[in-house]
Amino acid sequence: MTDTKMKKTKIEWVVTLKVIGITAVILGHIASPLGAFIFSWHMPLFFFMAGFFLKTNLEPYQFMVKEFQRLMIPYFIFALLALLIETIKRMLLNREQLDSVVAMKGVFFWMDMEALINSYAFVLWFLPALFVARFCTYVIIKYVGSSIIQLFVVAGLFLTSFHFQLPFAMDNGLNALIFVYLGGFLYKAEYDIWPFALLLIGIYFFYGFPTLDMSQKQYANILLNIIWAGACSYILIKLSKQFNKTPSLVVLWGSNTMLLFILHPYTNNVASVFVDKLGYGEWYLKLALSLTMLQCVLLVKNKFHTWMIFKYV
Repeated sequence: MTDTKMKKTKIEWVVTLKVIGITAVILGHIASPLGAFIFSWHMPLFFFMAGFFLKTNLEPYQFMVKEFQRLMIPYFIFALLALLIETIKRMLLNREQLDSVVAMKGVFFWMDMEALINSYAFVLWFLPALFVARFCTYVIIKYVGSSIIQLFVVAGLFLTSFHFQLPFAMDNGLNALIFVYLGGFLYKAEYDIWPFALLLIGIYFFYGFPTLDMSQKQYANILLNIIWAGACSYILIKLSKQFNKTPSLVVLWGSNTMLLFILHPYTNNVASVFVDKLGYGEWYLKLALSLTMLQCVLLVKNKFHTWMIFKYV
């Protein structure tokens, strides 16, 4: 296989994996029987993927600027937009307004879910956490020569993150660091899928799903959570590699996961309100409606991609 074909194949399976991940995120935020299972691996999967192609050829300042433009600018834009929409919604429904001081501290200082959970910005903690995690991973790989020492540093920072709440999502970033760092190894791994499947069956048989909420740094069992999320992610990687051709719809979704990630709380909410008002249908109808609305947004973006709102997503 030529280098070009190999590169194309890699990109295609990663695109498929991203679509699986974003669909899980959307479903995870709709009340469903699959919620506990999805939460046990869906955010680690995205942090794993963030470590797939992390390169250290740029200087620290260049790397930071590039990551800031890619992750933090969309964070600030859509966090402020989310607060505005939440304020208007509460005004129209005659609900108690957000505490503006707490909300602004949540956006610009804490950058975490705890401060923003009462607004549409609640999912955006992922972006600054990813910014911190990728930069720390970059520094460790670039300046710490030994892989063993790298792993000890990563593990130490990860364990430290549970004991502090730091500004600028630094604690969430350090908590995600271990997944981003291990993502590079997971990307290169070539093992048979069955040992991982049997491992998951064994863990589930003895412990059930190891519950996980990365936004709040709540782990059922730290070691089991990492093993479980890694095994689930590896199985999904292997399954994604089985698709020889990526449909255009999958390419469209896989190329716009950030936009889907940012917008799905709105479409989920609209879908839930519609189904609840209708008095008919369950979580799967809410999911179908949310996915349909998101597809419409992607079609609009595809046609009007030069609009300023789509510049960073």
